[in-house]
Amino acid sequence: MKKLSLLSFSAFLLLFCNAQFKRCYTHELMLQKENQAPGYLQQVNSVFENAKQIAEQNRSNRSLTDSIYHVQVVVHVVHTSAAENIPDSVIYNQIEILNRDYRRKNADTVQTRACFLPVAADAGIEFYLANTDPDGNPTNGITRTLGHPQIAFLGFNPASDEIKNATTGKTPWPTDRYLNIWVGNIFFGIVLGYAFPPDNAPNWPAGSATDSAHQGVVLHYAAVGSNFSAPIDPTVSGGRSAVHEIGHYFGLRHIWGDSTDCVVDDGFSDTPFAADASQQTCDTTINSCVDTPVDFPDMIENYMDYSDDRCLNVFTQEQIGVMRAMLATSRNGIAYVTGEATAIKNISALEGIEISPNPSTGIFKLTAKGKEDLNFEVYNAIGETVIASQNFSSFASINLSSFSAGIYFAKVSSRENVVVKRLVLNR
Repeated sequence: MKKLSLLSFSAFLLLFCNAQFKRCYTHELMLQKENQAPGYLQQVNSVFENAKQIAEQNRSNRSLTDSIYHVQVVVHVVHTSAAENIPDSVIYNQIEILNRDYRRKNADTVQTRACFLPVAADAGIEFYLANTDPDGNPTNGITRTLGHPQIAFLGFNPASDEIKNATTGKTPWPTDRYLNIWVGNIFFGIVLGYAFPPDNAPNWPAGSATDSAHQGVVLHYAAVGSNFSAPIDPTVSGGRSAVHEIGHYFGLRHIWGDSTDCVVDDGFSDTPFAADASQQTCDTTINSCVDTPVDFPDMIENYMDYSDDRCLNVFTQEQIGVMRAMLATSRNGIAYVTGEATAIKNISALEGIEISPNPSTGIFKLTAKGKEDLNFEVYNAIGETVIASQNFSSFASINLSSFSAGIYFAKVSSRENVVVKRLVLNR
């Protein structure tokens, strides 16, 4: 018989003894990554701060919902029994829930308390199951694989991320083109889900501790959708574990900042401080920290809390700004953008911006249609500026010949808008 690692076994005992289930294992996995590769958390934080800067620039120039990101999804069902091989109807229902919640079209928006309505918003993000696989063949966006977890009775171990392994589970479709969602028996249902936040991994940008083959979302099969015949618990039967984990995948943190001191928080000014997670509760009287200048209650309705599915109903404007910035940078490639009929501006308002060749071995040609005065700057995977702001109108040359291979981002700005383009530097 194969043995559990000490870390895995300790985590199992802790979770089993202290809770019926743990809603999210993302923070624990991030700490594990930091232990394996010191500096990982700093890199995640750098990517987050860079996304916040881009979000703030975009927020000051246009409406949050002037365009819609359409995210291409593939769901990998990795089962060891018939019960775990959830039907297509549950997956379709989960996609519907994602689209309602991320567009703020869920009926329970009426439950958002009045004090939080000014910061509640439509994320302008929609999800669809892929209709073409990586080889160009038609697909329904769902794969099904017989899994072989190392410790069969425990299911798939989140500490080793084995559901994504070719031997024990299912390898992803290209993670720079698809949002991969794995569904299986995760730690016997003790863990409902986890995801890695953007850290600009190898083959996306270079130099991260998280391999690109691990990017995506993992869900326990009995916490998917709201129409599964045997949900793991009524408090999490609304399909919002996926909403929460995809929030992590887009860079969001737990609303209490995974700290209990009312000092560390999630990095957003429009979400109040909280001393801890609101574990399986809808208690609107909780006010665990003192906020200034206005002392708000804990935002238990935020999707990045641990409240019951029945009381989760909101993302804030700043959370949305970071998610959209990540889709323009670190998660660039998994979505296409369209404007709404009522749009003020499209996020790609700098129409006609082209970069070629891309990939390049050093020199990129930046061209713009029209005669508007523009400027660009280039920064690396962790948000450090490598080429300072330069003005141009229709043509510019970007020379990265002296820099290391990897992914870089060119931020092109007009007086009213910003667009970010990804540069692939090869050697």
